[in-house]
Amino acid sequence: MNAKRLSRFLPPFLFAILMQFVAFFTLTHAAVAPPTGDHLALLAIKSMIKVDPQGVMTSWNHSITNFCQWQGVYCGHSRHHRVTILDLPSSGLIGTLSPSIGNLSFLRFIRLQNNSFSGEIHPEIGRLFRLQELDLYNNSFTGNIPATIMNCSNLQVLNLGRNNLVGKISDEIGLLSMLNLLMLRKNILEGGIPPFISNLTLLETLSLGNCQLGGSIPDVFQRLRNLRTLVVPGNNLTGTIPPSFYNCSSLEQVVLDDNQLNGRLHENIGLKLPRLQLLLIKGRLVIVEQLTLLKPLLYRSPCDHK
Repeated sequence: MNAKRLSRFLPPFLFAILMQFVAFFTLTHAAVAPPTGDHLALLAIKSMIKVDPQGVMTSWNHSITNFCQWQGVYCGHSRHHRVTILDLPSSGLIGTLSPSIGNLSFLRFIRLQNNSFSGEIHPEIGRLFRLQELDLYNNSFTGNIPATIMNCSNLQVLNLGRNNLVGKISDEIGLLSMLNLLMLRKNILEGGIPPFISNLTLLETLSLGNCQLGGSIPDVFQRLRNLRTLVVPGNNLTGTIPPSFYNCSSLEQVVLDDNQLNGRLHENIGLKLPRLQLLLIKGRLVIVEQLTLLKPLLYRSPCDHK
């Protein structure tokens, strides 16, 4: 029986009391309803945090039922209230990253850099096909870079530097054609600079320093027309700088120091790379004013001096 019909059978004061009771019951029931969807995923993420010294997750509780108001959580403008940004950098958080993060299917930005997350980066991260930025820089993540990262086809920024990741640089990263920043510096990786970087034609920054990479620098730079910064010091790279390197006319900063490279720089490097502002190779720093006057610089492996 609906409210209109019910009002015909009850005195007005009883009908008013009944309606107030119904309203109270409805609100109370809504307040205690179990969390679902994004709400549940966020609570799962919080449950894996062991230490929160700055109290950034204090607001992540049932007293604030609208999770879009929780610190570090931002939702889109649609009426569905889906989480699009998780932003908790430099918060002193200690714990692991829950695989439930893969249930936040509308996420576009994950910014958890400069914390103390440990454990693996779960393959569930590959569910986030809308993701544009994944910044986990300066944590303590271990294990391999998940191959499922290939499913994040809109990814533009992948920053996993300063962690304890191991294994080869996953070939699946080469399928992320939208990448403009790839930073994996200071991990414990195997193999060399992967040839698939030639597929990343929008790449502007490539940072692979101090990753224990070996082998020669692949001759695959001809398609990297947007590359501005190449930073690969502190590895075990051997051989010479490949010819295609000199086709990267957008290069502004190049750091190749502390490797086992040998040979000579191109005699017209100042003309080939007109935007180059910084060149650091074998302990020698060359600034832009010197490039046009630079004579072919001989760079030797330490073995050459023995």
